[in-house]
Amino acid sequence: MGEERKNYPPHRSISLDWDSAEMERYWKPIFDKYDTDKDGTIPLRYLKSILKSGEDLRHDFPDEVIEEILEWADINHDGLLSYDEFLRMLHARELGEARPRFQRIVRFAALAVVPKNQQAITVRRYIEEYNCYPPPIFLLLISLIEIGIFIYYCVKYGELSASGPVPIDSVLIYNPKRRYEAWRYLTYMFIHAGGVHIFFNLFIQLLLGVPLEMVHKWWRVMLVYIGGVVAGSLGSSLSDPRTFLAGASGGVYALISAHLANVILNFKEMTFGWVRLLGLIIFGGSDVGVALYSRYVEDEKSRTSYAAHFAGALAGLMIGMVCLRNLKVKKWEQILGWTLFAIYAVLMMFAILWNIFYTSYYPPPDYSPLM
Repeated sequence: MGEERKNYPPHRSISLDWDSAEMERYWKPIFDKYDTDKDGTIPLRYLKSILKSGEDLRHDFPDEVIEEILEWADINHDGLLSYDEFLRMLHARELGEARPRFQRIVRFAALAVVPKNQQAITVRRYIEEYNCYPPPIFLLLISLIEIGIFIYYCVKYGELSASGPVPIDSVLIYNPKRRYEAWRYLTYMFIHAGGVHIFFNLFIQLLLGVPLEMVHKWWRVMLVYIGGVVAGSLGSSLSDPRTFLAGASGGVYALISAHLANVILNFKEMTFGWVRLLGLIIFGGSDVGVALYSRYVEDEKSRTSYAAHFAGALAGLMIGMVCLRNLKVKKWEQILGWTLFAIYAVLMMFAILWNIFYTSYYPPPDYSPLM
């Protein structure tokens, strides 16, 4: 393996002003070797046939580039590998080797989120496009805020248990008698009903959310998460008009449904597909169990609604189909995605108008000052 690498350009830090002469000297002859008709492109089918015939293509091409070439054959509609495309793959490879720790993190994120037949392309595109401004820390920041607020109320009430404290007098919690304070439809995500509730929410949103951010960028994940949170409160207000609402489960279930759709659609291509499904089922069952316990066993004022879980999951699926990156874009996927997003927009508008105009459906408003 060491002998084969002697033909490759020397490892070095990569800057924006790449030495094109050096690239030409090392890589153009190798590309021309497989460009048999000298038209500036190599048929991907031809490269695949070389691999199947047993010839050692790895003597000329790095492993990462070969992996991406094979993936590219299923994604690039013209079925040809141009020299510019080849250089972009090499560029990303050198960038990754200049930042090995960062490359390992990106590869882990791709392994967790992307099907096997798209991982090399995802890693290359992310390394090539990533500029660290801003870094993928949306869910990390949200989680730190949720932990800080939970600790604050633990200290305030002098309580820490599996199902408490539940700060029903908080200015953040969704209170059906204070619906006129519109921020509560969003800020309820910062309030959690006990240690079990916040633990499972944080665990799953970090486990699934951070890799999603690495692959899809922070703002796409933010749209899915916030869309699920708001859909959760609006859905709960329709199905459970007298119930308090606390927790980030709407956003968490939005992440689950966005991720679960990818796992189901690409089940055979996903690494550890059964483990992923089992983990999601265990979390979903545990979190719904906590919500059901709070809803039917706890004191009436501290009951939380599980309708937010269902509404958040629907929102994550509908938003994620349009918002999240799709490397293999198909016409039916575009039609389905925009159809689901249109349904989401209609449902959200209906829920908002219902909350505004159908006031008799809800308990009388409470205008008393908060303590």
